Amino acid sequence: MVTQGETLWDRLENIDRRVLYLLLWIVVLSPLISPLGLPVSISSSTVKYYETIENLPPGSMVVVSFDFGLSALGELYPIAFATLHHLFSKSVKFAIIATWNEGPIVAKMIIDKLKPEETYNKVYGEDWIFLGWAPGGEQAMAALGRDFWGTITLDYLYKKPVSEYSIMQNLKSAEDVDLLISFETGTPGADEWVRQWWEPYRVPMLVACIGVMAPTVAPYVQAGQVLALLPGLRAGAEYEKLLSKPGLATAAADAISTSHILVLAFVIIGNIGYLARRGRRK
Repeated sequence: MVTQGETLWDRLENIDRRVLYLLLWIVVLSPLISPLGLPVSISSSTVKYYETIENLPPGSMVVVSFDFGLSALGELYPIAFATLHHLFSKSVKFAIIATWNEGPIVAKMIIDKLKPEETYNKVYGEDWIFLGWAPGGEQAMAALGRDFWGTITLDYLYKKPVSEYSIMQNLKSAEDVDLLISFETGTPGADEWVRQWWEPYRVPMLVACIGVMAPTVAPYVQAGQVLALLPGLRAGAEYEKLLSKPGLATAAADAISTSHILVLAFVIIGNIGYLARRGRRK
């Protein structure tokens, strides 16, 4: 209620900060619970990332590398989730590896959520395989390029010799790989993949990274060594839009947009109140 001698603008200019925090919680949590799918422009790099996977010929061999740990879940989990969904939706074969020791944990979280056998009718060991962590950083990347079977002898899920799986009959070295996809936050990452897989084997490569890494990976895109780059949540939301599958990245982008709109609204209201009060004083 506005007291005598106090206008509505006076109240709005001095609104209790607890009300602001409450409203901020509401506008942030609402899109996270139920994504709004607010309009988002799509960059050419995101389109290239999407089209590279979308246009893979049937039977293509893809290697997906989880080159990040649990600390980067906020930015890279949504992109990795959307990418694996895209791959499972295509008639391609792929192997999941990791050069970071926490990578298999993240990959397993996504696989358990996607349920490839039930959702996509994909057969483990024929359509896809989870090879797990290859310790050794850049040395492991080089070893995988030369010899998959000798570098990772057992698969991650069932601990069986990789030579027993039919998919591995067509995956013995980097020369058998049609596309490499790396989700990464640092070293080892794009620098090492370019040295160990692009230079000797010319394996086409896609990269998704945390936002602050974009400037370090962008030169590889300009040089043609990386086909496309998805940097951070914003790019993930663009990718989800192309897939017509809004998820965590879309929800996060919506939350950022609604919070900015709220802050902008209160800045405008506060300034209007200030100008109105100053006009009355004059």
